[in-house]
Amino acid sequence: MHLGSRVRLISFNGTLAATEACDPKENYWLLIGEHGVVVAEINPRNRLLIQFDTSIAQLGLHCHNRIQNSLYIQPTDLVLLGA
Repeated sequence: MHLGSRVRLISFNGTLAATEACDPKENYWLLIGEHGVVVAEINPRNRLLIQFDTSIAQLGLHCHNRIQNSLYIQPTDLVLLGA
């Protein structure tokens, strides 16, 4: 995957569901199935910055990145679209 690649989230941190103890504002598993675009290459933690088409804030989730609706995601949690 490279900058501009369209992707779909298929898991989050390698799993399909949040634990019961998960803070609702950190339940990023709600984004599974959503599409986005790679907006930054792999960082030192081996993650890609993905800007989702869906509003993260409207799902009630925290988003701490400067780019709106973006999260650092492991490449193994993504599938490339339109390959």
